[in-house]
Amino acid sequence: MENPPELSVVLVNHNGARCLAATLVALARGTIEPRVECLVVDSGSQDGSWLGVERHWTAAQSLRIDENVGFCTSCNRGAVAARGRLLAFVNFDGCVEPGWDRPLRTLLDEDPGISVATGLLLRRDGQTIEAAGLEVAPNMATYGRLEGAPRGSAPRAPLAVAAASGALMMVRREEFLGLGGFYEALFMFGEEADYCLRVPGRVMLHPGSAIRHEMGHAAGPSRSRMRLYHPARNRLVNAARHLPALAMMRAVVMSAAFDLLTLVAVRRRGAVRAVVRGWVEGLRAMPSERRAREPSERRQAARRLVTFRVAVAQQRRLGRL
Repeated sequence: MENPPELSVVLVNHNGARCLAATLVALARGTIEPRVECLVVDSGSQDGSWLGVERHWTAAQSLRIDENVGFCTSCNRGAVAARGRLLAFVNFDGCVEPGWDRPLRTLLDEDPGISVATGLLLRRDGQTIEAAGLEVAPNMATYGRLEGAPRGSAPRAPLAVAAASGALMMVRREEFLGLGGFYEALFMFGEEADYCLRVPGRVMLHPGSAIRHEMGHAAGPSRSRMRLYHPARNRLVNAARHLPALAMMRAVVMSAAFDLLTLVAVRRRGAVRAVVRGWVEGLRAMPSERRAREPSERRQAARRLVTFRVAVAQQRRLGRL
């Protein structure tokens, strides 16, 4: 009988004809673990990009879903189909650097108190940080730690962070499935914060692991309708799921202010419709989401958020406010 793989890489693809091949080639060249499989979960692509993935990496196979079910559901289906003890989620529009898997596996193998291991998310040039782990703002938005900083300013040693980017994260498959995986009602955006606030252990960044990310393939440009609708909705959902009542009310007010500032800058009718739709659906979902967590868990989650002042300072530093 064939021995099962040690590591399963789950990669969600949606119309990735322009980027998927390069992602798989980088994984083939850069993955150290020899007992590895890669599940390319195709979520309703229309460009045939899921066909023949094994040509780019012999460890890869495709799992086709006829409709676009979103990042969360696609990841979960990949996790169920996977056979590895360890599970890594890698974006379909990023190229891992050589040896990316070993530091993350070492973190999980050497410390059972770590639930999620992540690496550096870099811009395409490999010299600029997109995220050295994620911070969670008081309105439940996530943003990259050290975003825009030179790579040389990254931590020199593993560091605990609030959340990990789904573009590059490794977990124990058994624990991931035991927690229900990513919360599928979120579809995409905000799922990393939700999952990392639910895990029993720590979330750790290892700077020795990295992926070079080409943003925009999955959800369009930074202020596309999809990137406006889902975050507006999911910030409200996550606030209801994870925060105590007072912190939740603050999160709603801050989300409203954030979205108003965004709409003033964008000034597009389609953008207004996307944000309004997100708010209507998010507010409608909030009452039922209050049952998701216990009061002690909400208090613990609230302590992991950065302050309003820190979040605003980051946005000003990047020229977004």
